[in-house]
Formats: sequence, C-alpha cells, structure tokens
Amino acid sequence: MAFKLPPVLHNEAGSLRRVGFELEYSNVGIEESARLIQELYGGEVQQESRFKLQVKDTELGDFTVEFDLTLLTEKSYKKAFEAFNIHVEEVKLGESTLEAEVEEALERIIGKIFPYEVACPPIPCTQLEQLEKLREALYRQHAQGTESFPTNAFGTHINVETPSKDTDTLLAYLRAFLLLYPWLLRVGDTDLARRLSPFIAPYPAAYTALVLQTGYSPDLERFIQDYHTHNPDRNRPLDMYPLFAALDQEALSPYTNLGKVKARDTFHYRLPNSSIALPDWTLAKEWNNWVAVEELAHDRPTLEQMCQEYLYLKKDSFLGFETKWIDRINTWVS
Repeated sequence: MAFKLPPVLHNEAGSLRRVGFELEYSNVGIEESARLIQELYGGEVQQESRFKLQVKDTELGDFTVEFDLTLLTEKSYKKAFEAFNIHVEEVKLGESTLEAEVEEALERIIGKIFPYEVACPPIPCTQLEQLEKLREALYRQHAQGTESFPTNAFGTHINVETPSKDTDTLLAYLRAFLLLYPWLLRVGDTDLARRLSPFIAPYPAAYTALVLQTGYSPDLERFIQDYHTHNPDRNRPLDMYPLFAALDQEALSPYTNLGKVKARDTFHYRLPNSSIALPDWTLAKEWNNWVAVEELAHDRPTLEQMCQEYLYLKKDSFLGFETKWIDRINTWVS
C-alpha cells in the first residue's frame, strides 16, 4: 500500500512537512530493536540506561528505543528502597547488583502488560515508505501488537508537522478530526482494549459541540483555555498539548496535571492500533486514514457544511447517530 500525500506538502518556511511515528510492541527487546534499526539505517547505538537506547546519526536521523514505563525508564522504583535508606545500585549480589536484579524482575513482570516503544525521527512526508522497512523487520522478528493479547492497549502514534501555526488552521484540523472520529474508529478497527483504556478517551460531547459551532473563532489563548477546561489531561486520540506547548509554553504553566509535555509543532495523533503482528498491516494504512483529516481540513466549504450537518443530526437523533454519521462520512470519502 502506498503512502498518500497530504494536500499541503510544505510548512510555512517552504520546507517539506515532516512526520514521525512511534510504535508500541512487545516480544522484541530494546537491544534487538536497536540492532534492527542499525542494520536498516546505520548509525551508532548509545545506551542511556538499561531501558532506553538511542540509535544516533542514522540515514534518517536519531531513533529512540525504550520501555514505555517511567517506573523503569526514570527508575522511580528506587524511591521505595531509598525510603529504607537502601541504594540498590550499591548493593552487590554476586557479580550483579540489587539494581540489576530488581530491574530484570520488573521487566519480566511488567513486560507482559506494558510495551516497548520505538520513536522514529521526523522525516519528510514524501519519504514515509522508508519506515515500512522497520515495520517489516519487527514483524519478521515476531513482535507482538495490539491484537496479540486481550489487554494489549498498544498504539501507533503519528506526529504530523502542522502546515501553518495560525489558530484558524489548527481549529480546522481539530474540527476535521472531530467530524471524522467515528469513521476513524470504524476503518481503523480500534481495538476494544484501547477503547476501554484511558489513553485515547474520546473528546467530551460538550467540547465537540463547542468546537463545531460556526461562530466559534477563538484566539490562541482562548483556544488553549477551552481545550484544557474540557480536556484536562493528555489522554485524547488527538493530543493537542505538544503543539500548544510549542506555540505558547507559558500558557500551559498553570496546568500542573499534564506531566511532561514535549513541545513540538505537530499534531500528536494517538488513535491507531499497533497491529504489528498482522501480516497485512502497514504504517501506510494508518497514515492514509489520517490524510482524510488533512483533506477535510483543507476543504473549507465542505468542512463548514459538515459541521452544521453533524450538529443537526446529533440533535435530531435519539438513537443510531454514529451509524448515520459514518454513512455520511463514507459518502464524502467516496
């Protein structure tokens, strides 16, 4: 499957827009994942910790491979020992240390639930086929994904550089996403474990209604305030906080419940499964679903019309709204 091109290829500076992927999976460890990356793209492996490696200076840029849990990556488990004045890195157990033994045990136990993650460097949107090589390599090494176990709420995150940073453009993208959200759930076959998890909780109906109103035209400050009022954490299928942090870091400073937010000029799209164990799954499939959001965001007459249709149908439908609306989206897509 080929990667579709978005309707706008370049950013405000005239450079090709860049896209980064993050893949979650199990059954292929950090060192083995780093080796696969190095075999495909070159570069040098640098170890930050037992649970985090970087493959630097590859032909695509810098990759990060880590265990997706701060308990291990930030060694927060040490606090429990330090409360008893035990410094696990200093306690010798034969040729090993208590630190190494605890981390090995935690990885065996927690690794059944939490995934490894590879964060790919942002690359031009015209070269995304380069990342299929990594997806294929992980599949050949029997990486396990969302469907491999009932509790695997593993995801594929796509970080898409914005074509423009003006609030009107950002609002158009968010509106397009909200309109297409039921359809994206359907065509992406979003796994039940992911739907039930807190990681991609849907936007509240009240916020969707607010944003889709024709008269809603906030400045950036109001846009951020309204977003946080209705979405006080980052667990949304389209996480806007990294973008907001890049545009106005100071505006997020009062919001102490967001954790660490990496500022970047991207839409952080978190909805897709990580179906890496399935032979017919590709990154292109998930990317092409996102391109539908791009296409609707840049078709302003249709976007405005569909906002009105959505709100009218939502108000008029006691039952069966999603099915009716997905039928409407399918008509537009086709």
